[in-house]
Amino acid sequence: MCIVRSPPDVYDYSINLYSGAKGIQDMKLGFVTVAVTISLSVIAGVFLSGNQLMQANAATFSQAGGLLGYGGQIFGLIDVSTDDHRTKINIASDFLPPSGKVFEVWMVDGNYRASGYPLSLGEMSANGTLRYNENLVYAPTYTDVVVTLEPENDKDPKPAWSQSVAAYWLAPPFGQ
Repeated sequence: MCIVRSPPDVYDYSINLYSGAKGIQDMKLGFVTVAVTISLSVIAGVFLSGNQLMQANAATFSQAGGLLGYGGQIFGLIDVSTDDHRTKINIASDFLPPSGKVFEVWMVDGNYRASGYPLSLGEMSANGTLRYNENLVYAPTYTDVVVTLEPENDKDPKPAWSQSVAAYWLAPPFGQ
């Protein structure tokens, strides 16, 4: 007995090619997902577990980490350095304030030992950044950096504490 097979249909080949290409695409997507997950885990580990990385370099102290909002959500990233006179603070965030509002950044003496008041570093720009580079008399008296949501063109010089959206604890030598 002889079995006669009909030639395969072109449609069958296109399904097989499509299935094979889809499988390769899914595999690539899986590798990308794993790579992104590992990268984000490493970044989160650096910013959350080693939140206050301190280095002493010729009497200049630097630290970087995440500005944390409610529920531990990362509001943005912060980099702080000081030599007890010149203080540099750089902040970047993807969050933008609602219309008619601005984000204002403050250095706060949470211990109220020395300064006794919050120091406004200014408002964050429309692209979600703040660059502060000024001379301060002994910046390490401050303990925290806090971001508040303030009315645009606010005439009140005090922070709206009830509208705090993020904070960053400054590690020693800050808080002295």
